[in-house]
Amino acid sequence: GINAEYGNYLAYCDLHQYISCSRVLTSKYSKGFGILGDYVGEDHVFNQPNCIYGIFYYLLFLTLDSLPQRDVVIQTKFSLSCSSIVMCLYLGYILAFILVDLCLVCIATYIVNIGLAIPSISNFIQLLERSDYQQKKKS
Repeated sequence: GINAEYGNYLAYCDLHQYISCSRVLTSKYSKGFGILGDYVGEDHVFNQPNCIYGIFYYLLFLTLDSLPQRDVVIQTKFSLSCSSIVMCLYLGYILAFILVDLCLVCIATYIVNIGLAIPSISNFIQLLERSDYQQKKKS
């Protein structure tokens, strides 16, 4: 991969023409999910590299995981998990059909997000099935 800032930098995950992290990380989709720059401007403070959003997401998830698992925490983790799955589908689509690339770091991130989502969804379903939660919803 060629990056203007670093010259002829080749990432360890650049294994082939179609298996390249560098192609993904230097594409317009690597910043603001390829969307924010169009709305707020390329140099806006909210148009950050996707990895910055990921750091905040994982820190928030880790923080929520360390709290007592009250209803609001379970609901928040469920909402975060659902949003991360939607983003994985969106970015996975871009990876496969627009960039026509296979980014090993991206796929590893999708796997981690699915791994975090499964227990979150399970806990949310258990919450919905609890009788005391059903009673709260009725009153």
